[in-house]
Amino acid sequence: MDIVVPILTPFKDDKIDKEAVKTHVENLLKKGVDIIFVNGTTGLGPALSKEEKKEMLDAVLDVTNKVIFQVGSLNIKEVIDLVKYANDKDILAVASYPPYYFTLPETFIIKYFKEICNESKHDVYLYNYPGATGKDVNVNMVKQISCLKGVKDTNPDFQHTIKYKEIPGMKVYNGLEGLAIASMSILDGTVVGGGNYAPELFSQLREYIKAGDMKKAMEVQLLINKLIEVSQKYGQFAAVYELTKEFQGYDVGKPRAPIFPLDNPKELIEEARKIWNK
Repeated sequence: MDIVVPILTPFKDDKIDKEAVKTHVENLLKKGVDIIFVNGTTGLGPALSKEEKKEMLDAVLDVTNKVIFQVGSLNIKEVIDLVKYANDKDILAVASYPPYYFTLPETFIIKYFKEICNESKHDVYLYNYPGATGKDVNVNMVKQISCLKGVKDTNPDFQHTIKYKEIPGMKVYNGLEGLAIASMSILDGTVVGGGNYAPELFSQLREYIKAGDMKKAMEVQLLINKLIEVSQKYGQFAAVYELTKEFQGYDVGKPRAPIFPLDNPKELIEEARKIWNK
């Protein structure tokens, strides 16, 4: 049962702070994280330039090759360029969300993923996030695409996530922290942005599940849920920077527009500390 963390993107002077990336990845691995998801939503992937996406990949690869590299874009030339860049790297897989914004027939989305598969030397994963992209690449579409090897389904409908398991050999992760206990219990693991600032909790959750102590596992899950609620209250994609600094003890900078830094992070920290005083 993998713990996959969509790593935040540290910035310093409006540029990617590569040393902070390395420090952060080393810490996550030490605390039980198995795989780093690069350029995901928590990492502000859609707001990064093509070159910045490559920089993030290379910085993470200086520490580990247990990497899923997210390459999605509305610019197919950029997507293919990133896929080809990754072909020369030792990683686990590339991933992509579907083309968003435009109203598209399913056939276009299927072609998009097939183009990625045709160019990639690595396994290709679907990053399904209907709440953000407005597109749901469901199990029937994945069967038609036919070349995908894994799915990250950021979806509160756990039945939806489970259905991908109809496809033999498919690696399936749910991408919501609130469903981590279920995702780790019956799927291949979980993808959790909250793992940036609380990797210990997800490692602890996994150990309780492995030991069959579901009462303790549920206690940890409920604690995680409270932390996530607080981060969402203040804006989770900005809060992750402040919470990582507070709970992990090192600076990862501030987010970059359109995700703006919090005006008063002290209130967030105070509320979070009341929940988890590690």
